Amino acid sequence: MVLSRTKVAVLVAMVVAALGIGLMGAVGSASPKDDDQNNNKEGNLTVLVKSREASVVDLDPKGSSQGDMRVVNAPLYNASGKQKVGRFDVVCVSTDPADEANEKYHMAQCTYTYTLAGGEITAQGVSAFPKLSEIPSTAVDAVSGGTGKYAGVRGEVSLQTRANKAISAFTFHFVD
Repeated sequence: MVLSRTKVAVLVAMVVAALGIGLMGAVGSASPKDDDQNNNKEGNLTVLVKSREASVVDLDPKGSSQGDMRVVNAPLYNASGKQKVGRFDVVCVSTDPADEANEKYHMAQCTYTYTLAGGEITAQGVSAFPKLSEIPSTAVDAVSGGTGKYAGVRGEVSLQTRANKAISAFTFHFVD
């Protein structure tokens, strides 16, 4: 079955809207309920992504265009990178492709899910990609909610891609 670009865009918009409505109900004012080996006294949690599976879905017209998607999944490791602690899933939809000479970055709305022992943490925001197929070197997104021991979390998650670009560190900054 082949869907027109308009139908795919409407479908993506409906999925993003449904996710946003569902996530709004999860937002509260609590920090993680239990201590985790990656949490420190300040309410921070750091996890690493070492390798990932990523695909770019290039909608018509061919090349960079609004609605193109980046879909990623990867295992998550603790801050030392020695122990697997969960998984990472993300979907980004291009909202403003770098299709003009003066534009350096593709802008995409991204929804992230970090699945850890005891629950999930969700985040979302707009990210700037040098190319939709590449990883941003830094980003800060809003923690939009959580489940289980992370129910009611809020704050920010920052991405820092390490110099070798093979490892990305995500640090959550929880607020009360």
